[in-house]
Amino acid sequence: MKIKILLNLVLFFILSINIVYATEPPETWYFYKVSKNTVLGGEPTFERERLIYRYWQTKLTISDKEVVIDKACTIPEGATNEIVTPLSYWKSPEQVDKYQKIFSEEKIPLENQIHIIKNDLNDKGSPCSKQDLTALIKIGNFMVFMTEPGYIIIFSKNLEKDRLSSATYRGLDQPLNLLGHPMLIDKKNVNKMNKECNFPGDGTYEYDSYNKCPLTELHIYFARVINKLQAEKEYSFENNKDKFYFTKNQIKEFEYEIYLNIEKNNKLIDRLPIYKENILESAFFEQYYYIDKEFKNVWLLNYYGDDSIHHVTEWRHYKIDNTGHFKLLESRSY
Repeated sequence: MKIKILLNLVLFFILSINIVYATEPPETWYFYKVSKNTVLGGEPTFERERLIYRYWQTKLTISDKEVVIDKACTIPEGATNEIVTPLSYWKSPEQVDKYQKIFSEEKIPLENQIHIIKNDLNDKGSPCSKQDLTALIKIGNFMVFMTEPGYIIIFSKNLEKDRLSSATYRGLDQPLNLLGHPMLIDKKNVNKMNKECNFPGDGTYEYDSYNKCPLTELHIYFARVINKLQAEKEYSFENNKDKFYFTKNQIKEFEYEIYLNIEKNNKLIDRLPIYKENILESAFFEQYYYIDKEFKNVWLLNYYGDDSIHHVTEWRHYKIDNTGHFKLLESRSY
């Protein structure tokens, strides 16, 4: 009788453990960033921007049965799930050194043992393979996706802490306003930008510098604004009897301007180029803007970048008077 009771207790505890394991809530990991460089070498490319825009709203849901990559694909229960050393996984010291470098650049220590979750890479028709995703590596508080182009996509459990420290994420998450970005109003912040953004653009900088630079946020944010504007056939605003609307002037293949036009009684009164983009072989020029909701003020910021510097060159503040004309109130060159 005692043996039967003992066996029943053992079975009860085993079943309880299984139930707890099976019903343990899944973990959620949130997009943090894409590595600034690739393990394949070479300079950063537009492929990095594509990956950022593709995955910035994506989250991972990980349970004991599967990994769900939100808006992308699912790695099923049958996927490889193992703990290995970096050398046994990447096969050569040279490859380990390459991955050690890229993880170090992103402030993620590559440990002596890594937890690998991956799909069947021989199945090129699988949804995850179609998304350029190969292996998923768990390192501390980070989940890291390896990709075919060589970049790594990093997900974090520390959502608020990591995202708020990321200028890239702030630029993506800022509510979209076709009137521009209010950061340009504060001249004191603009005056500090060159000091905060004093790093080269060739990938040799510290990632913290890139993340803290307000120009990083503005660049990402205005890419979204311009995509929205270009998707609209006409975008206009009415204020009393005045009409304000945007027009685009294509100067060259990689150079264009967007104008803010003021119209009274169906007659064009004045216009001002508020956004500019000029991409050259070794440098680029951009102009950002902010228009207040009363259409009384316009702030402009000119920005230059190349492989060695990111630099604000000019800041201006215009007033829109009662006659519908732009009047320059203040200008500062840097």
